[in-house]
Amino acid sequence: MGTAVLTLMTVIRKRTEISTEDFRRFMEHEYGPTYAALPQVREYVQYYLSDSGGDGAEEPIDAIVRISFDSEAAMREALATEEYRRAHGLRQAYLRDTSAGIHSAVLDRQVRLV
Repeated sequence: MGTAVLTLMTVIRKRTEISTEDFRRFMEHEYGPTYAALPQVREYVQYYLSDSGGDGAEEPIDAIVRISFDSEAAMREALATEEYRRAHGLRQAYLRDTSAGIHSAVLDRQVRLV
């Protein structure tokens, strides 16, 4: 069945001083298109959230991004581009600095029940 795909799920929290509207505009019109234009990117999907389950222990999650590459080598190639470095620089004004602001994990398995 086809080649293996490397998919990352990234949890994103915006800086507190950035409005939700400005954050979403930045993600949709500046940040996201930079990634989507990289030839190594197979899929790039943004999910915007209204975090309704917060108990105060953590800041709300503002977005989750799913990004896929044909391989780990393709991902590393994309991360070495000038375009990626530019996007990384742009996000510093909108996303939190630490892993609480942007935290990526490799999707090991997806189970679709419905």
